[in-house]
Amino acid sequence: MRAPVRKRLAVLSAVALGAGTVLGLAALPAQAQEPAAYPIVDGSVTWGVKETFRNYVTGPIAGGAIEVVDGAAQNGDGTFTFAPVTGTLDQTTQTTATESGGGVRFTGHHGALDLLIENVATVSDTVGYTGAIYADVTSNGEVFEDVHFADFEVGQWTWVDGFTTLTDAPVTLTADGAEAFAGFYQAGAALDPITIAYEADLTEEPSEEESSSEAPTTEEPGGEVYDVTGGDADWGVKESFRDYVTGPIANGEITVQEPAAENEDGTYRFPDASGTFAAETCSLDAAFAGGVNFYGHEGELDLDLADVSVKSTDGGLAVFSGDTRIADVAVDELAIEDGVVAVSGAAAVVAADGVDWFGGFYPAGSELDALSFSVAVDGAPDTTCEPTGNPGGGGGGEETTTGASGAGSPKLPVTGSPLTLFIAAAGALLAGGAAVMVLARRRALQP
Repeated sequence: MRAPVRKRLAVLSAVALGAGTVLGLAALPAQAQEPAAYPIVDGSVTWGVKETFRNYVTGPIAGGAIEVVDGAAQNGDGTFTFAPVTGTLDQTTQTTATESGGGVRFTGHHGALDLLIENVATVSDTVGYTGAIYADVTSNGEVFEDVHFADFEVGQWTWVDGFTTLTDAPVTLTADGAEAFAGFYQAGAALDPITIAYEADLTEEPSEEESSSEAPTTEEPGGEVYDVTGGDADWGVKESFRDYVTGPIANGEITVQEPAAENEDGTYRFPDASGTFAAETCSLDAAFAGGVNFYGHEGELDLDLADVSVKSTDGGLAVFSGDTRIADVAVDELAIEDGVVAVSGAAAVVAADGVDWFGGFYPAGSELDALSFSVAVDGAPDTTCEPTGNPGGGGGGEETTTGASGAGSPKLPVTGSPLTLFIAAAGALLAGGAAVMVLARRRALQP
Protein backbone atom coordinates (compact mmCIF):
# COMPACT_ATOMS: atom_id res chain seq x y z
CA MET A 1 0.00 0.00 0.00
CA ARG A 2 2.90 2.35 0.69
CA ALA A 3 3.75 4.67 -2.20
CA PRO A 4 7.44 5.36 -2.96
CA VAL A 5 8.65 7.96 -0.46
CA ARG A 6 10.07 10.43 -2.96
CA LYS A 7 6.99 10.36 -5.19
CA ARG A 8 4.54 10.44 -2.29
CA LEU A 9 6.14 13.39 -0.55
CA ALA A 10 6.47 15.35 -3.76
CA VAL A 11 2.79 14.84 -4.56
CA LEU A 12 1.66 15.76 -1.04
CA SER A 13 3.76 18.90 -1.02
CA ALA A 14 2.45 20.02 -4.38
CA VAL A 15 -1.21 19.38 -3.55
CA ALA A 16 -1.39 20.57 0.04
CA LEU A 17 1.11 23.41 0.05
CA GLY A 18 0.93 24.92 -3.40
CA ALA A 19 -0.72 28.16 -2.35
CA GLY A 20 1.37 28.51 0.79
CA THR A 21 4.57 27.96 -1.18
CA VAL A 22 3.80 30.86 -3.49
CA LEU A 23 3.01 33.16 -0.59
CA GLY A 24 6.15 32.13 1.26
CA LEU A 25 8.40 32.74 -1.71
CA ALA A 26 6.77 36.08 -2.38
CA ALA A 27 7.93 37.36 0.97
CA LEU A 28 11.60 36.64 0.25
CA PRO A 29 14.10 38.72 -1.76
CA ALA A 30 14.84 37.46 -5.23
CA GLN A 31 18.43 36.45 -4.46
CA ALA A 32 17.18 34.13 -1.67
CA GLN A 33 14.83 32.15 -3.88
CA GLU A 34 17.34 29.48 -4.91
CA PRO A 35 16.32 25.86 -4.31
CA ALA A 36 16.94 24.92 -0.70
CA ALA A 37 15.29 21.54 -0.09
CA TYR A 38 17.31 19.41 2.34
CA PRO A 39 16.63 15.79 3.27
CA ILE A 40 15.05 14.93 6.60
CA VAL A 41 16.98 11.99 7.99
CA ASP A 42 15.44 11.29 11.39
CA GLY A 43 12.58 12.19 13.70
CA SER A 44 9.17 11.07 14.84
CA VAL A 45 5.48 11.90 14.72
CA THR A 46 3.51 11.61 17.98
CA TRP A 47 -0.26 11.51 17.62
CA GLY A 48 -3.09 9.78 19.45
CA VAL A 49 -5.71 10.02 16.64
CA LYS A 50 -8.53 10.76 19.16
CA GLU A 51 -8.52 9.98 22.88
CA THR A 52 -12.27 9.41 23.18
CA PHE A 53 -12.11 6.96 20.27
CA ARG A 54 -9.30 5.02 21.97
CA ASN A 55 -11.34 4.87 25.17
CA TYR A 56 -14.39 3.71 23.26
CA VAL A 57 -12.54 0.94 21.44
CA THR A 58 -11.10 -0.54 24.63
CA GLY A 59 -14.19 0.17 26.73
CA PRO A 60 -17.05 -2.16 27.66
CA ILE A 61 -19.25 -1.31 24.67
CA ALA A 62 -16.84 -2.03 21.80
CA GLY A 63 -14.85 -4.53 23.92
CA GLY A 64 -11.96 -4.18 21.50
CA ALA A 65 -8.23 -3.71 21.34
CA ILE A 66 -5.57 -1.37 19.98
CA GLU A 67 -2.47 -2.79 18.29
CA VAL A 68 0.56 -0.91 17.00
CA VAL A 69 2.19 -2.39 13.89
CA ASP A 70 5.37 -2.13 11.82
CA GLY A 71 7.49 -0.40 14.44
CA ALA A 72 5.02 2.15 15.80
CA ALA A 73 4.85 2.43 19.60
CA GLN A 74 2.11 3.33 22.06
CA ASN A 75 3.14 5.81 24.73
CA GLY A 76 2.19 5.86 28.40
CA ASP A 77 -0.48 8.51 27.78
CA GLY A 78 -2.11 6.36 25.10
CA THR A 79 -0.81 8.30 22.11
CA PHE A 80 1.32 6.72 19.39
CA THR A 81 4.79 7.43 18.05
CA PHE A 82 5.40 6.79 14.37
CA ALA A 83 9.07 6.58 13.44
CA PRO A 84 11.50 6.93 11.81
CA VAL A 85 10.73 10.07 9.84
CA THR A 86 12.03 10.90 6.36
CA GLY A 87 11.19 13.71 3.98
CA THR A 88 12.34 17.16 2.93
CA LEU A 89 12.81 20.59 4.46
CA ASP A 90 12.56 23.52 2.05
CA GLN A 91 14.12 26.54 3.74
CA THR A 92 13.15 28.85 0.91
CA THR A 93 9.41 28.22 1.16
CA GLN A 94 9.53 27.31 4.86
CA THR A 95 7.69 24.07 4.20
CA THR A 96 8.33 20.54 5.39
CA ALA A 97 7.10 17.19 4.14
CA THR A 98 7.54 14.10 6.29
CA GLU A 99 6.65 10.44 6.10
CA SER A 100 6.82 8.08 9.04
CA GLY A 101 6.69 4.33 9.43
CA GLY A 102 4.37 2.13 11.43
CA GLY A 103 0.68 2.14 12.04
CA VAL A 104 -2.10 1.49 14.55
CA ARG A 105 -5.06 -0.88 14.29
CA PHE A 106 -8.33 -0.48 16.18
CA THR A 107 -10.66 -3.49 16.45
CA GLY A 108 -13.90 -4.04 18.33
CA HIS A 109 -17.49 -5.22 18.29
CA HIS A 110 -16.33 -8.77 17.51
CA GLY A 111 -14.74 -7.64 14.24
CA ALA A 112 -17.44 -5.23 13.09
CA LEU A 113 -14.99 -2.41 13.84
CA ASP A 114 -11.62 -2.78 12.13
CA LEU A 115 -9.66 0.40 11.38
CA LEU A 116 -5.98 0.52 10.38
CA ILE A 117 -4.13 3.86 10.08
CA GLU A 118 -0.58 3.59 8.76
CA ASN A 119 2.15 5.38 6.80
CA VAL A 120 1.35 8.74 8.40
CA ALA A 121 2.71 11.67 6.39
CA THR A 122 2.58 15.39 7.14
CA VAL A 123 3.05 18.57 5.16
CA SER A 124 3.37 21.92 6.88
CA ASP A 125 3.66 25.53 5.77
CA THR A 126 5.17 27.79 8.42
CA VAL A 127 4.37 30.93 6.43
CA GLY A 128 0.70 30.03 5.99
CA TYR A 129 0.36 28.48 9.47
CA THR A 130 -1.27 25.42 7.89
CA GLY A 131 -0.53 21.72 7.83
CA ALA A 132 -2.10 18.47 6.65
CA ILE A 133 -1.97 14.84 7.74
CA TYR A 134 -2.09 12.09 5.13
CA ALA A 135 -2.29 8.37 5.80
CA ASP A 136 -3.15 5.00 4.32
CA VAL A 137 -6.39 3.92 5.97
CA THR A 138 -8.09 0.53 5.80
CA SER A 139 -11.61 0.72 7.22
CA ASN A 140 -13.48 -2.59 7.47
CA GLY A 141 -11.68 -3.83 4.36
CA GLU A 142 -12.09 -0.62 2.32
CA VAL A 143 -8.75 0.94 1.41
CA PHE A 144 -8.17 4.71 1.38
CA GLU A 145 -4.64 5.34 0.10
CA ASP A 146 -2.89 8.65 0.81
CA VAL A 147 -6.13 10.09 2.15
CA HIS A 148 -6.07 13.72 3.31
CA PHE A 149 -7.12 12.70 6.81
CA ALA A 150 -6.79 15.87 8.88
CA ASP A 151 -5.53 19.45 9.01
CA PHE A 152 -3.46 21.04 11.74
CA GLU A 153 -2.38 24.51 12.76
CA VAL A 154 1.32 25.29 12.39
CA GLY A 155 2.63 27.42 15.22
CA GLN A 156 6.15 27.97 16.53
CA TRP A 157 8.82 25.35 15.77
CA THR A 158 11.26 24.93 18.65
CA TRP A 159 14.55 23.09 19.26
CA VAL A 160 13.91 20.08 21.55
CA ASP A 161 16.58 17.45 22.30
CA GLY A 162 18.36 18.12 19.02
CA PHE A 163 15.23 18.01 16.85
CA THR A 164 13.22 20.80 15.24
CA THR A 165 9.83 20.28 16.86
CA LEU A 166 6.24 21.41 16.44
CA THR A 167 4.52 20.55 19.73
CA ASP A 168 0.82 19.75 20.26
CA ALA A 169 -0.50 21.41 17.10
CA PRO A 170 -4.35 21.42 17.07
CA VAL A 171 -5.81 18.92 14.58
CA THR A 172 -9.23 18.77 12.89
CA LEU A 173 -10.75 15.98 10.80
CA THR A 174 -11.30 16.62 7.08
CA ALA A 175 -14.26 15.48 4.99
CA ASP A 176 -12.10 12.78 3.36
CA GLY A 177 -10.85 11.74 6.78
CA ALA A 178 -14.40 11.47 8.08
CA GLU A 179 -15.25 9.08 5.25
CA ALA A 180 -12.17 6.97 5.93
CA PHE A 181 -13.08 7.01 9.64
CA ALA A 182 -16.24 5.10 8.68
CA GLY A 183 -18.41 8.03 9.71
CA PHE A 184 -17.60 7.84 13.41
CA TYR A 185 -16.87 11.57 13.43
CA GLN A 186 -17.81 14.41 11.12
CA ALA A 187 -15.55 16.81 9.28
CA GLY A 188 -14.35 19.52 11.61
CA ALA A 189 -14.21 17.30 14.68
CA ALA A 190 -11.20 18.00 16.88
CA LEU A 191 -8.71 15.14 16.96
CA ASP A 192 -5.73 14.72 19.27
CA PRO A 193 -2.96 17.30 18.78
CA ILE A 194 0.10 16.25 16.79
CA THR A 195 3.79 16.66 17.61
CA ILE A 196 6.32 16.51 14.76
CA ALA A 197 10.06 16.30 15.40
CA TYR A 198 12.67 16.09 12.65
CA GLU A 199 16.36 16.37 11.93
CA ALA A 200 17.44 17.66 8.52
CA ASP A 201 20.86 17.07 6.98
CA LEU A 202 21.91 20.60 6.06
CA THR A 203 25.35 19.42 4.93
CA GLU A 204 23.97 17.92 1.73
CA GLU A 205 23.53 19.98 -1.39
CA PRO A 206 19.89 21.12 -1.63
CA SER A 207 17.79 19.22 -4.16
CA GLU A 208 16.24 21.11 -7.05
CA GLU A 209 13.83 18.25 -7.71
CA GLU A 210 11.88 18.72 -4.46
CA SER A 211 11.92 22.53 -4.47
CA SER A 212 9.68 24.93 -6.34
CA SER A 213 11.41 27.85 -8.08
CA GLU A 214 8.30 29.29 -9.76
CA ALA A 215 7.45 32.32 -7.66
CA PRO A 216 6.82 36.02 -8.08
CA THR A 217 9.66 38.38 -7.23
CA THR A 218 7.45 41.08 -5.78
CA GLU A 219 5.98 40.96 -2.32
CA GLU A 220 2.26 40.34 -2.04
CA PRO A 221 0.49 42.76 0.31
CA GLY A 222 -1.28 41.69 3.47
CA GLY A 223 1.08 38.97 4.67
CA GLU A 224 1.61 40.52 8.10
CA VAL A 225 0.63 38.95 11.39
CA TYR A 226 -0.64 41.43 13.98
CA ASP A 227 -0.98 41.06 17.75
CA VAL A 228 -4.36 41.15 19.46
CA THR A 229 -3.75 43.53 22.36
CA GLY A 230 -7.09 43.64 24.18
CA GLY A 231 -10.84 43.34 23.91
CA ASP A 232 -13.89 41.45 25.19
CA ALA A 233 -16.28 38.72 24.08
CA ASP A 234 -19.93 38.47 25.15
CA TRP A 235 -21.63 35.06 25.02
CA GLY A 236 -24.27 33.29 27.07
CA VAL A 237 -23.76 29.73 25.72
CA LYS A 238 -27.53 28.98 25.62
CA GLU A 239 -30.24 30.81 27.57
CA SER A 240 -32.50 27.77 28.02
CA PHE A 241 -29.54 25.81 29.37
CA ARG A 242 -28.79 28.52 31.92
CA ASP A 243 -32.43 28.47 33.01
CA TYR A 244 -32.35 24.69 33.29
CA VAL A 245 -29.21 24.65 35.45
CA THR A 246 -30.68 27.07 37.99
CA GLY A 247 -34.24 25.69 37.73
CA PRO A 248 -36.07 23.21 39.98
CA ILE A 249 -34.94 20.05 38.14
CA ALA A 250 -31.16 20.53 38.07
CA ASN A 251 -31.42 22.75 41.18
CA GLY A 252 -27.93 24.04 40.51
CA GLU A 253 -25.93 27.19 40.25
CA ILE A 254 -23.74 29.06 37.80
CA THR A 255 -20.41 30.43 38.98
CA VAL A 256 -18.59 33.06 36.94
CA GLN A 257 -14.83 32.77 37.30
CA GLU A 258 -12.90 36.05 37.34
CA PRO A 259 -12.03 38.10 35.44
CA ALA A 260 -15.13 37.08 33.49
CA ALA A 261 -18.36 38.79 34.59
CA GLU A 262 -22.10 38.31 34.16
CA ASN A 263 -23.91 40.87 32.01
CA GLU A 264 -27.35 42.29 32.88
CA ASP A 265 -29.00 40.03 30.29
CA GLY A 266 -27.52 36.89 31.87
CA THR A 267 -24.79 36.40 29.29
CA TYR A 268 -21.12 36.53 30.18
CA ARG A 269 -18.28 38.88 29.33
CA PHE A 270 -14.82 37.40 28.81
CA PRO A 271 -12.15 40.15 28.87
CA ASP A 272 -8.41 40.61 28.25
CA ALA A 273 -8.22 39.38 24.67
CA SER A 274 -4.84 38.27 23.36
CA GLY A 275 -3.65 36.42 20.28
CA THR A 276 -2.97 37.15 16.61
CA PHE A 277 -4.58 38.20 13.37
CA ALA A 278 -3.00 36.96 10.11
CA ALA A 279 -3.98 39.36 7.35
CA GLU A 280 -3.12 37.11 4.40
CA THR A 281 -5.50 34.33 5.48
CA CYS A 282 -7.89 36.64 7.39
CA SER A 283 -7.30 34.36 10.35
CA LEU A 284 -8.24 35.58 13.82
CA ASP A 285 -7.05 33.67 16.89
CA ALA A 286 -8.21 35.52 20.01
CA ALA A 287 -8.12 34.07 23.53
CA PHE A 288 -10.12 35.53 26.39
CA ALA A 289 -9.75 35.35 30.17
CA GLY A 290 -12.12 33.96 32.79
CA GLY A 291 -14.62 31.15 32.71
CA VAL A 292 -18.03 29.87 33.80
CA ASN A 293 -18.95 26.74 35.77
CA PHE A 294 -22.39 25.12 35.42
CA TYR A 295 -23.26 22.89 38.37
CA GLY A 296 -26.38 20.89 39.14
CA HIS A 297 -27.98 17.55 40.02
CA GLU A 298 -25.87 17.44 43.19
CA GLY A 299 -22.68 17.33 41.18
CA GLU A 300 -23.73 15.00 38.35
CA LEU A 301 -23.69 18.07 36.12
CA ASP A 302 -20.37 19.89 36.49
CA LEU A 303 -19.32 21.67 33.32
CA ASP A 304 -16.51 24.22 32.93
CA LEU A 305 -16.42 26.72 30.10
CA ALA A 306 -12.76 27.75 30.33
CA ASP A 307 -9.87 28.96 28.17
CA VAL A 308 -12.36 30.53 25.78
CA SER A 309 -11.08 31.49 22.33
CA VAL A 310 -12.55 32.61 19.02
CA LYS A 311 -10.79 31.45 15.86
CA SER A 312 -11.30 31.81 12.12
CA THR A 313 -12.23 28.38 10.82
CA ASP A 314 -13.42 27.28 7.37
CA GLY A 315 -15.14 30.41 6.16
CA GLY A 316 -16.49 31.52 9.51
CA LEU A 317 -15.58 31.61 13.18
CA ALA A 318 -15.61 29.01 15.93
CA VAL A 319 -15.72 29.17 19.72
CA PHE A 320 -13.32 26.89 21.55
CA SER A 321 -13.20 25.83 25.19
CA GLY A 322 -9.62 24.72 25.59
CA ASP A 323 -8.88 22.58 22.51
CA THR A 324 -12.53 21.65 21.93
CA ARG A 325 -14.44 23.39 19.16
CA ILE A 326 -17.86 23.74 20.77
CA ALA A 327 -19.65 26.25 18.52
CA ASP A 328 -19.59 27.44 14.92
CA VAL A 329 -20.34 31.10 14.30
CA ALA A 330 -21.75 32.48 11.05
CA VAL A 331 -19.62 35.43 9.98
CA ASP A 332 -19.25 36.25 6.29
CA GLU A 333 -16.47 38.80 6.72
CA LEU A 334 -14.23 40.48 9.25
CA ALA A 335 -13.69 44.22 9.11
CA ILE A 336 -10.76 46.04 10.69
CA GLU A 337 -11.63 49.66 11.38
CA ASP A 338 -9.37 51.96 13.39
CA GLY A 339 -7.42 48.96 14.64
CA VAL A 340 -10.48 47.08 15.92
CA VAL A 341 -12.23 43.90 14.75
CA ALA A 342 -15.82 43.85 16.00
CA VAL A 343 -18.63 41.31 15.51
CA SER A 344 -22.11 41.89 16.93
CA GLY A 345 -24.84 39.29 17.46
CA ALA A 346 -23.41 36.58 15.19
CA ALA A 347 -25.52 33.42 15.08
CA ALA A 348 -23.89 30.41 16.78
CA VAL A 349 -24.70 26.69 16.57
CA VAL A 350 -23.32 23.54 18.21
CA ALA A 351 -20.23 22.33 16.33
CA ALA A 352 -19.54 18.66 15.60
CA ASP A 353 -17.25 18.34 18.61
CA GLY A 354 -19.69 20.37 20.67
CA VAL A 355 -22.06 17.40 20.58
CA ASP A 356 -19.76 15.41 22.83
CA TRP A 357 -18.89 18.50 24.89
CA PHE A 358 -22.61 18.97 25.64
CA GLY A 359 -22.96 15.31 26.61
CA GLY A 360 -24.84 14.37 23.43
CA PHE A 361 -28.05 16.22 24.28
CA TYR A 362 -27.67 18.95 21.67
CA PRO A 363 -27.13 17.69 18.11
CA ALA A 364 -24.76 19.54 15.81
CA GLY A 365 -26.41 22.61 14.38
CA SER A 366 -28.53 23.32 17.46
CA GLU A 367 -28.99 27.04 18.01
CA LEU A 368 -26.93 28.67 20.77
CA ASP A 369 -26.78 32.24 22.02
CA ALA A 370 -25.39 34.79 19.59
CA LEU A 371 -21.75 35.85 19.95
CA SER A 372 -20.42 39.40 20.09
CA PHE A 373 -16.83 40.52 20.50
CA SER A 374 -14.51 43.45 19.92
CA VAL A 375 -10.73 43.08 19.86
CA ALA A 376 -7.89 45.51 19.21
CA VAL A 377 -5.44 44.50 16.47
CA ASP A 378 -2.21 46.41 16.90
CA GLY A 379 -0.98 48.18 13.77
CA ALA A 380 -3.41 46.58 11.31
CA PRO A 381 -4.68 48.79 8.48
CA ASP A 382 -8.39 49.16 7.77
CA THR A 383 -9.56 46.27 5.61
CA THR A 384 -12.38 43.78 5.06
CA CYS A 385 -11.78 40.08 4.42
CA GLU A 386 -13.38 36.65 4.61
CA PRO A 387 -12.33 34.58 7.66
CA THR A 388 -11.05 31.61 5.72
CA GLY A 389 -8.99 30.12 8.56
CA ASN A 390 -7.75 26.66 7.56
CA PRO A 391 -8.63 26.09 3.88
CA GLY A 392 -9.86 22.56 3.29
CA GLY A 393 -10.23 21.80 6.97
CA GLY A 394 -13.92 20.98 6.79
CA GLY A 395 -16.31 21.20 9.66
CA GLY A 396 -17.56 24.73 9.19
CA GLY A 397 -20.99 25.89 8.18
CA GLU A 398 -23.29 23.22 6.75
CA GLU A 399 -20.74 20.42 6.95
CA THR A 400 -21.18 20.20 10.71
CA THR A 401 -24.85 19.30 10.31
CA THR A 402 -24.58 16.56 7.71
CA GLY A 403 -23.03 13.14 7.65
CA ALA A 404 -23.71 9.45 7.73
CA SER A 405 -25.22 9.60 11.19
CA GLY A 406 -27.77 12.27 10.34
CA ALA A 407 -28.46 15.49 12.20
CA GLY A 408 -24.82 15.80 13.06
CA SER A 409 -24.96 13.08 15.73
CA PRO A 410 -21.80 10.98 16.07
CA LYS A 411 -22.11 7.21 15.85
CA LEU A 412 -20.02 6.81 18.98
CA PRO A 413 -22.08 6.78 22.17
CA VAL A 414 -21.31 9.30 24.89
CA THR A 415 -19.11 7.48 27.38
CA GLY A 416 -19.66 7.58 31.11
CA SER A 417 -22.52 6.78 33.49
CA PRO A 418 -26.01 7.82 32.34
CA LEU A 419 -28.13 9.93 34.66
CA THR A 420 -30.99 7.47 34.95
CA LEU A 421 -32.75 9.60 37.56
CA PHE A 422 -33.07 12.52 35.17
CA ILE A 423 -33.56 11.02 31.70
CA ALA A 424 -37.34 11.32 31.86
CA ALA A 425 -37.11 14.95 32.90
CA ALA A 426 -34.61 15.67 30.13
CA GLY A 427 -36.92 14.05 27.59
CA ALA A 428 -39.79 16.22 28.68
CA LEU A 429 -37.65 19.31 28.34
CA LEU A 430 -36.53 18.23 24.89
CA ALA A 431 -40.13 17.86 23.78
CA GLY A 432 -41.00 21.26 25.21
CA GLY A 433 -38.15 23.05 23.50
CA ALA A 434 -36.82 24.39 26.80
CA ALA A 435 -33.52 23.42 28.39
CA VAL A 436 -32.44 20.13 26.87
CA MET A 437 -29.22 19.08 28.46
CA VAL A 438 -28.39 16.65 31.20
CA LEU A 439 -24.71 15.84 31.06
CA ALA A 440 -23.75 12.17 31.13
CA ARG A 441 -20.60 12.74 33.07
CA ARG A 442 -18.49 15.34 34.75
CA ARG A 443 -16.40 17.08 32.19
CA ALA A 444 -13.13 18.83 32.90
CA LEU A 445 -12.22 20.92 29.87
CA GLN A 446 -8.67 22.05 30.50
CA PRO A 447 -6.59 21.76 27.28
